[in-house]
Amino acid sequence: MAFLQWSCQDVAKWIESLGYPQYTSISAYVRGLLGISEPLWSRSIADSPRDDMGMFLEMKCRTGKRADSLTYAQFLNYRKKTTRLQ
Repeated sequence: MAFLQWSCQDVAKWIESLGYPQYTSISAYVRGLLGISEPLWSRSIADSPRDDMGMFLEMKCRTGKRADSLTYAQFLNYRKKTTRLQ
């Protein structure tokens, strides 16, 4: 069960070995279109949060009325308010 200890790169190599190398390219192109960087899986929680677009997309991936209706402008306003409070 060594696969339970795999890093993100190990998983990517495994997927490529199965014959799905296009997923690496597709993911890179989608990140490019969205203007976001590849998330670092080794990032410490002590580091600053991801960029605004990446965090917005994380919130949008949830389901429900609130997530569906959230706009990028609303998200930025919320971030601005919460950042000032800290």
